[in-house]
Amino acid sequence: MNKFCLVAVSLRAGGTERIVTRIAHHLSEDHAVTLILLSESEPFYALRPEIRVMRPAMAPRSQAGWRWYPGILDHLRRGLREARPDLVLCFGEPIAPVVLPVARIAGYRTVVFNRASPMASLRGVRGLLNPLTYPLADRVVVQTARAIALMRRRYRFSNFAVLPNPIDIPLLVPPVSKRARRILSVGTLGGSKNQQALIRAFANIEERREWRLDLVGDGPERTNLELLADELGIRSSVTFQGQRSDVDALLQDSRIFAFSSLTEGFPNALAEALAAGCACISYDCPTGPSELIEDGVNGLLVANGEQIAFETALKRLVSDQGFQSHLAQNARERIRRFAAEAVFTQLDHLLEGALVRSGPRERCGCDS
Repeated sequence: MNKFCLVAVSLRAGGTERIVTRIAHHLSEDHAVTLILLSESEPFYALRPEIRVMRPAMAPRSQAGWRWYPGILDHLRRGLREARPDLVLCFGEPIAPVVLPVARIAGYRTVVFNRASPMASLRGVRGLLNPLTYPLADRVVVQTARAIALMRRRYRFSNFAVLPNPIDIPLLVPPVSKRARRILSVGTLGGSKNQQALIRAFANIEERREWRLDLVGDGPERTNLELLADELGIRSSVTFQGQRSDVDALLQDSRIFAFSSLTEGFPNALAEALAAGCACISYDCPTGPSELIEDGVNGLLVANGEQIAFETALKRLVSDQGFQSHLAQNARERIRRFAAEAVFTQLDHLLEGALVRSGPRERCGCDS
């Protein structure tokens, strides 16, 4: 039995947090797992009782000011000292420049899971710091081969590996014809998720009075998106669902899943919609959708940011139930390569490779 320490900002509702929870559960079946969180917020996702959780006993950064930084460093050092892990798994690009040096100085081997869009890893502070600190990790895990291609030049000293998100594939789902005439979208409201494009496209669909647009999630742009729906005169047909714990049920009762994001790492919501047998439409943003969808076969891909093309494709999908069924049937077949069991097997092999030299890592330079 190995000891794993997972480090993440929090377990608030979100894609990264959900994956952290799933990996923690998988590893805890055969290993000892400690989860070090860098936020005092209560976890949204339930954890198995055998997983040890360590949260900082301190005021949030907004209240603590500069004192938050030395406090969180001390929390991380103490957590690693108590857990004494065989391997540290770091989730979150913003915290990697802190976690990697601390773990390396303490003598622990580390794997970084880079789950954001590779474009975010090439810009701003991340684009400056992460290429310097990622070589300290034994592996840098990204979600698509395209991500490596985009990042390789800047991160030439990093040791990359590809691991997609694990997807649960329901055994049986209702046929499209038995579902509600609903277009579903799932994700944080705002930023690059670009829901305003979806709302505008829906407003221009003639058949919209027979359909509903449901947006699941919350975020900084919710009020503005609600105002946009009001301005376009479609507020009665658009529902803002907020955070939901029954997304799987909503997916299986929706005919169409629309994904309007302009940048992604690996769009988990889109993958789950394909597994649920929805007819899916997505922008071909970097990265992920093109590795999940073959245009016209198991979904529709639209050139990134092309609003008119997205609207045209959505109109076609709404008006043709036979086409919806065709895409939905192929979607479930093609998503099986991302089934959770297969992905967790890949994860086990990846971690075994990082654990070849068991015990604390030698402080003699990186393996990249």
